[in-house]
Amino acid sequence: MISTKPTSEGDRDVLTINNLTGRSLVLNRPKALNSLTHPMVQTIKRHLLEWRQSDLCDVVVMRSNSSKAFCAGGDVVEVSRAWKDGNHGAAMKFFQDEYQMNHLVASYEKPLVALINGYTMGGGVGLSVHAAFRVATEASVFAMPETKIGFFPDVGATFFLPRMDGQTGVYLGLTGQWLRGRDLLYAGIATHYVPSERLPMLEKRMQEIGTRDHQVVNQAIEEFAMQPEEGDKIEYSLADLREAIDRCFRFNNMESIVEALKQETEQKEWAEKTLETLGKMSPSSLKLTLEQLRNGQRLNIQQALGLELRLAEKRLGSKDMHEGIDALLISKTGKPAWDPASLESVDMRELHKGYFEEPCETPPIEFINHEVAFEKYPHSFGLPSEREIMDLVTGINPQAGSFGLKREEVVAFFERERAKKIGVAAKVNWVLNRKTREHKDSFVLEWIK
Repeated sequence: MISTKPTSEGDRDVLTINNLTGRSLVLNRPKALNSLTHPMVQTIKRHLLEWRQSDLCDVVVMRSNSSKAFCAGGDVVEVSRAWKDGNHGAAMKFFQDEYQMNHLVASYEKPLVALINGYTMGGGVGLSVHAAFRVATEASVFAMPETKIGFFPDVGATFFLPRMDGQTGVYLGLTGQWLRGRDLLYAGIATHYVPSERLPMLEKRMQEIGTRDHQVVNQAIEEFAMQPEEGDKIEYSLADLREAIDRCFRFNNMESIVEALKQETEQKEWAEKTLETLGKMSPSSLKLTLEQLRNGQRLNIQQALGLELRLAEKRLGSKDMHEGIDALLISKTGKPAWDPASLESVDMRELHKGYFEEPCETPPIEFINHEVAFEKYPHSFGLPSEREIMDLVTGINPQAGSFGLKREEVVAFFERERAKKIGVAAKVNWVLNRKTREHKDSFVLEWIK
């Protein structure tokens, strides 16, 4: 019999379900859209550690008790209040524990399945995106909107955003743009797309599956996935914008990105809206975020989270974060007075020195799986990335062989490698349409630089 109970006395914001060989963590703070408090972080971490050691547990599922939100972020209001009250250690302890939990999720040995139904933002992304399996639904809404409150994308965004296709992650990190539904699958945020009405059956299947084999779990989840609609276009809101995103967000300074957006002609309306969005963000947050994400390309998962801890301490010591939290989350005036007020006023040399060079007072994160410091995720159950497709077409992937490949051979390779996963052919063909051309005699594909 399934029993749902509080995980600790006085803490009813995280519930657990124990059934057969499955365990479920259920976020239960619906009025706050499951925003993570420090006690919630500690409770989640405690149970992940318990189940990691349990011989009776094979698979862990994370979900929400609300259809509206998986988790809409971290409780930054409380963190800001603690810092302003002089409790700097308490404020930073939240980030230490949260980032430690993010790494535990990323390095979890048993299959971990996050059902990201509803709003999944900020801290909710950190709780789910590092899991081996991330299941999106038609109700899923993803965003990393931290620059809007004068902060920066954290919870491991330093690691996962730069590893997304092209400049997609940089675009999402700077603008806070929302992705919805099947967007999450094509962007690589989710590994599977399952209608929300099937989630109870999926959770039941995970509870009774009786194996820790990730491949078996992957195939079981795939049984619940839904085929996309037939047609020439993939169901991805960024599909028509990808070339413009790569053109405009490939630069290493914000001024050049802004200028590129001003010069954009093929997607002029999108560029104008993007400029308007960036104009509302903290200028120093934008410059900090871009520098953070460019650095993140070269960092392993531990280094990325360690950098975020440093940046969090420095950002809490700034005016903009508290100004943004107050204007958007407390007083809700919606009009933060950023300081500096413009990109031109942010001295990049001073920002780099203050955030990336000067010492950090907060003790480093004590990673639980301290030996795990990968540079790419150990599991790849989502759709193939553009990088993987490029490596096959260009012959970097040794499995490509010594001869050029035709379109149908590339599609067949990834369908075979991903065990005929739903959506593989659609994404691979979309990438090939944009990034390759066929030799007219041999029909062999050539990657267009």
